Amino acid sequence: MKYTPLYKTHEALEATFVELHDGWILPLVYTNPNHEKNMVRYEFGIVDISYLSTLCLTGEDRAKFLHRIISNDVENLSVGEGNYATLLTNRGKIIADLRVYIFEDKIYISTAPECEQQVYTELDKYIIADDVELSIETGNVGAIAVYGPHSTKLMESVLKIEGLSTLPEHHSRTCKIDGQWIACVSSHYVKEYGYHLYTSSDALVWLWDKIMVQREYIVPIGWEALETLRIEAGTPRYGTELTDSIFPLEAELEHAIDFEKGCYIGQEIVARMKYRGHPNRLLRGFEIHADEPVRQKSPIIVDDKEVGWITSSAYSSELDKYIALGYIRMAHTEEGCSIQIKTLDGKVDGTVVKLPFVSHID
Repeated sequence: MKYTPLYKTHEALEATFVELHDGWILPLVYTNPNHEKNMVRYEFGIVDISYLSTLCLTGEDRAKFLHRIISNDVENLSVGEGNYATLLTNRGKIIADLRVYIFEDKIYISTAPECEQQVYTELDKYIIADDVELSIETGNVGAIAVYGPHSTKLMESVLKIEGLSTLPEHHSRTCKIDGQWIACVSSHYVKEYGYHLYTSSDALVWLWDKIMVQREYIVPIGWEALETLRIEAGTPRYGTELTDSIFPLEAELEHAIDFEKGCYIGQEIVARMKYRGHPNRLLRGFEIHADEPVRQKSPIIVDDKEVGWITSSAYSSELDKYIALGYIRMAHTEEGCSIQIKTLDGKVDGTVVKLPFVSHID
């Protein structure tokens, strides 16, 4: 079992814990998951995301090296910029999704804990004559997320930084407070304005407390509320929507691909699917006409034929209904298509919805 630097803080807040993401002990809920979720939608909430894996590239060739491996542009990013990308197999399927951040003397890669070792292994095997050093910094770097419509004003106040509202997603600003280095990265993960704050693991409790004392209404957000926010936002997550059996274009991840950059691992397959064909299935949302969520991997049925499967499901208080994400064959991807989902007790009806279910990003 693995614990974040904020575990004792979560204990003091009387969180209920759960083991997730390759053995991490994380807060499932603090008070009420629906209340926590609503605070993010209407005010702001704070989340411990230091369980996410952080890899670091240093050396003169770091940008050139990473550029030729992953699906999005790296060489043309400037300091303070970043993007979303994928690391693919030779057959074009997803090994991991990556958030890439460019700093003055290093590149950070944030990815799912389940992917950490494979991402490290895949990158490391291509370092031959390059001036590149690759390391896993998960234990040294801590991360906190703040999401919500008022998060920008909060972060500008805490970090003494102006102009965060104009910061594109994945771009960052850095500062020093009380001698501690902090990187503030813009994030639309839950389709609210938000920020991921990176600092040393030793400073994470200090940073959490500094944020918590700023405003009366900020509340900590557990994994259950965060997962519902993610599903409402239609954001795919590795281990549910993203696996090594999925192509990026099936998951609607064109924003993770630079189609003009030239060769990278899996590029030929991705380009062929883009320009000479199309995916056989697509990620879609589903409104579920039932009184409970549906199970992961539940088959999707149309005209008594299996045409897809469910990946994630939750109750949305925003929409007052159960919703789900899943993959469905191209012929049935149009918004409003009627489907059925096979459950342990029979079948329930549903409707195809284009994603996101909820978004407050302009």
